Amino acid sequence: MDKYPLLRKCLAVGIILLFIGTCSIPATAQDAEKSVLQTSNASAQKTDISHSLVPRGGFGLSSTIWVTWNASETEEPFEPGGAPRSINLTVTYGTVIGRPIIDKIILLYCLLTHQYVTVTLEVGETPSWCTASLSDSQLRFPITNDLSSQVISLAVAVNEYAPAYVLCTIPINASVDTLRGPFSFLPFINGYDQTCTLCIQPGYLPRIIVTPTSDYINATPGNTSQLPINITNTGNARTIVFMNIVDHPSGSWNIYIPGQVVLEINMSWEINLSVTPPHDFSGTENITITFTPCKADDPTQHGEPVYITIVVICEP
Repeated sequence: MDKYPLLRKCLAVGIILLFIGTCSIPATAQDAEKSVLQTSNASAQKTDISHSLVPRGGFGLSSTIWVTWNASETEEPFEPGGAPRSINLTVTYGTVIGRPIIDKIILLYCLLTHQYVTVTLEVGETPSWCTASLSDSQLRFPITNDLSSQVISLAVAVNEYAPAYVLCTIPINASVDTLRGPFSFLPFINGYDQTCTLCIQPGYLPRIIVTPTSDYINATPGNTSQLPINITNTGNARTIVFMNIVDHPSGSWNIYIPGQVVLEINMSWEINLSVTPPHDFSGTENITITFTPCKADDPTQHGEPVYITIVVICEP
């Protein structure tokens, strides 16, 4: 049941009359802007990135929107092809009083009639290898003389084609439509929109394919035989592949393989395994080799080794 019909009508008429009487008086919102910017600066100290703008001009209250997040949630590189990671976004909405008398009357009217605005959020264009989605795209905020905040989440993932440590920007647009007063004659809350940018980086994906031309090699005692082995870098950065013989026959065998090879993304290279059995050997033996991919400019970042075993068949 409407408890204040007369008051609301009087307020509406009073606002219109005040507008006519004050339309020639310039708006001054310096104190309000100073207060809002101080709040923004305090927020920026808590997060590495914050966005705040105070629009002014025109009749009605101005809107201000911030979208902030904790920088520590985006500092860790994102695993290519890994599960989406959730980042908490704090969306803050507030109004700014420019004309002290008329804007306070508008604010009183909005408080008595429980007016709300809807902040619409949207993710902008991202690289083809990155996906980002919001848990909520519309948030309702009451119109009051205080700032109010709500927390939503942004799910971000990068696929296996994401280049390592290339900066990825994720634009997030926040907007509010103009809210008009009685009879839709005057704007009570001015619309506003802004775009902030969240930045992430994909991590290193150490991935190689090792393909010997055969899983065995024919040899003769005292003679050198070779087996070609192809290595392909299917990861997302320039990679060093370290090769190591981890199991080999005992005795006077001569076994050689290059210690390392550097591969660009999608690059293949063929190396040779050289085997010379002893002069008095006849039979079969196994040789096991590991191939370990590491980031070329940071070998501390490495993947799991790839194992291959080659059977040496030696006949006189």
